[in-house]
Amino acid sequence: MTQEQEINELNSIVKVRIASSSVHGVGVFTIIDIKKGEKLHCMPTSIARKFYKIPWGSRNKLFPEVRDLIIGQWASWVNGSHFWSPNDTAVPIFFMNHSSDKEKINYDKLTDCASKDILKGEEVFEDYRVMDNWEQVFPWIKL
Repeated sequence: MTQEQEINELNSIVKVRIASSSVHGVGVFTIIDIKKGEKLHCMPTSIARKFYKIPWGSRNKLFPEVRDLIIGQWASWVNGSHFWSPNDTAVPIFFMNHSSDKEKINYDKLTDCASKDILKGEEVFEDYRVMDNWEQVFPWIKL
């Protein structure tokens, strides 16, 4: 994959970040506006993580939000280090919070897509109850 292809790939798949949540410890938040039906890339796509080889001098070709996430997780990039996508460093789905409020649920875990438009900076919520036997794992959730 060329450097330009790697930059385009990161700019198209990195759409969320993990941050402090007022709901429960940490959560998943959008770094750009997301349209209904758009893939969020919160689920791992493969077991093997890929190292990106984009040189530090090309960092400004990345969207600022993507670049800042990479710098925050791979400071040694400034010295020529290769790095993983922020989606692979911490898999977003593992940090996504639940909402029982249908108005707040904006993520479909089955498709890894937005179930409604999500504005930049909004927390992403899934419904844990779509999983079989959820009652055994999440007894605190009320119907």
